[in-house]
Amino acid sequence: MKNEFDTSSEVKYKMRVVRGAFINPSILDELEAKTIESFEKDAWISIDEVSVTLRQIKELQGQMTKHYDDPNIPWYMDGYRENDKNELIVAFGADDGEGGRIFQLNRDAKNKIKEVIDYGISKGIPKEQMDFDQIDF
Repeated sequence: MKNEFDTSSEVKYKMRVVRGAFINPSILDELEAKTIESFEKDAWISIDEVSVTLRQIKELQGQMTKHYDDPNIPWYMDGYRENDKNELIVAFGADDGEGGRIFQLNRDAKNKIKEVIDYGISKGIPKEQMDFDQIDF
């Protein structure tokens, strides 16, 4: 049975990440990240956009640090496949208590989106922040 999502190393995902979430934010510079929104809150720095493979997403997860406001709340990044905005990906940082979960889903899969939101809520992330079906940058 063929996997619904192509996980080969050539597949690229356009991801939104919070620069301040990383132990060493310069890792994003190595990936040629571009800033799409700056924050007034110094510690968070900005939301950046990166184009990465699934392997690189897993590497980034390991570089995410404990949250500044509440160390029990993990960071996450989200995005979509570069050539298919219907194929979403949400990756929680390795600080999520489960080593970093990755969810791959289709934009119209409402039950799967609910599963990801429920997971985020269980980790303390406010529901209103998780608008995964509206991802478009």
